[in-house]
Amino acid sequence: MPELAASAVHTYAPYRVISDPAILGLIETRVEGEHGHTVARHRSVRTSVRATIFLHGAAGAWTTFTPLLQAAAADGIQIENPVLLDLPGWGEGALFPGADDLTVDSFGAFVKDTVEGLGFTEWDIVGHSLGGSIAMHMAAAYPDRVLSVGMVSGTTFSVIRSIDHPFANFRELPAFVMLWRILQLLTILGRTGRGIVLGLGATPVARLLFTPLFRHGYRVHRSATDATVLDLHPRSFTGAATATAGYDAHHWWGRITCPVIALKGDRDIFVTGADFEELARVVPTSRRTVLEDCGHFGIIERPHAVLTALGYTGQF
Repeated sequence: MPELAASAVHTYAPYRVISDPAILGLIETRVEGEHGHTVARHRSVRTSVRATIFLHGAAGAWTTFTPLLQAAAADGIQIENPVLLDLPGWGEGALFPGADDLTVDSFGAFVKDTVEGLGFTEWDIVGHSLGGSIAMHMAAAYPDRVLSVGMVSGTTFSVIRSIDHPFANFRELPAFVMLWRILQLLTILGRTGRGIVLGLGATPVARLLFTPLFRHGYRVHRSATDATVLDLHPRSFTGAATATAGYDAHHWWGRITCPVIALKGDRDIFVTGADFEELARVVPTSRRTVLEDCGHFGIIERPHAVLTALGYTGQF
């Protein structure tokens, strides 16, 4: 791994997205469970039954968290048994044929199957965007398994309302509604729609389109925008939105007893200040932090600040 100057700790988006797990000292294991299969990236030696699970968002894959792991290595932070997954519909994650349509609960069951298949029965979960809301559901559904949740720009109440009533709530999250509607149209086109996304990725237009996801889109390493294009699957994105429709976050998340830390960027277009206020009412013990000069991808834009806010400390 390249050496990073100490001053880069405060640099915007200091790391590239990595697609080779070996660079981070990780191996790949194909895991099949009751609900589907995926490939997990993890260390070769399991030190305990407690794992740190990383769950990506609807425009990501396991690679989304590689800048965060690079920041942890630079800070001398030891993350216990990291497990990076591809969720069903992204990367190498898929539900078995005949499995129920995706729901928030089936996402959680898929993750549970996978990490138990690796021998882990206690979990700290760090989720980005969609992964954050799945982490919260798992904390409610498996309270004896989930020990803590870290949500980085977790899509919560405003996204759920936008999916349930896109026209009535358009002003709440216009960027999300527009992206969702565009991807719905591309989903109808099937492989052609996916081809359009990949085709745009080969042009300068992609960087322009995805710039709003970041505070400084043109300062993010090209590998991050390339990964966003590669991991943006119209059918999977719209399937995740359908799975979220009607989800009663107040009912489920009000049951959570483990520590919850929520982060968002001050220029996050998918998570609002009102979301944080609502989270404080539903989970009063949660801790909430706004990352300065940051968009929706804090794990790429401000990875050192994310680690600090999540409570990680290193040797430096």
